[in-house]
Amino acid sequence: GLIDENRREQENLKKSELRALQAQINPHFLYNTLDAIVWLAEAGQSREVIHITRALSDFFRISLSQGKDFIPLSEEIKHLTGYLTIQKIRYRDILDYEIDIPEELGGARVLKLLLQPLVENAIYHGIKHRRGRGMIRVSGRAEGAWLVLAVEDNGAGMSPERLAQVRAGLDAGAGVSSGYGLYNVNKRIQLYYNQPQGVWIESDEQTGTRVTLKVPARSE
Repeated sequence: GLIDENRREQENLKKSELRALQAQINPHFLYNTLDAIVWLAEAGQSREVIHITRALSDFFRISLSQGKDFIPLSEEIKHLTGYLTIQKIRYRDILDYEIDIPEELGGARVLKLLLQPLVENAIYHGIKHRRGRGMIRVSGRAEGAWLVLAVEDNGAGMSPERLAQVRAGLDAGAGVSSGYGLYNVNKRIQLYYNQPQGVWIESDEQTGTRVTLKVPARSE
């Protein structure tokens, strides 16, 4: 009984630490977005100011979700769309995106903040290091009782050696250097879904990077 209680306490501690890690990510994004709103306002682009402010409102409303950990996939997609709307305005010269998730999957409940951190990672570690415009594609499909979601980019990609380091780092708890988002999503899936693996990473320097996750397709 004591061993089980100690294990639960350790898991709760890890969940709390990961929530704190999530909180560290948001202020940086907020500062950058507010800066973008200021320079859009100074440039007299009122329509863009309204657009980006509404996207920011959606982003944080869904991030909070009244303290809930699990939300409908449709809300997760709306949260991601708000984020990408903002980033598209900030990086209009280098960023295109596409979301390809069937509407009928929108009712599935998923752990919140699964997709946005992966897209953030793709922008900062893939697209920004690519010459010319980059594309991020977010896709989803049902696979039996599972929901499979993927984020792929045609950015800089990783060498086999670097890919091996990132994969090893995720499991060892040292993956923060490859992006808070990737590490955070991986550990949260492992903890909340009690799965041995959170995300799968495929990458090469020719085609870019693809990150895939597989979670139960729960309706409640």
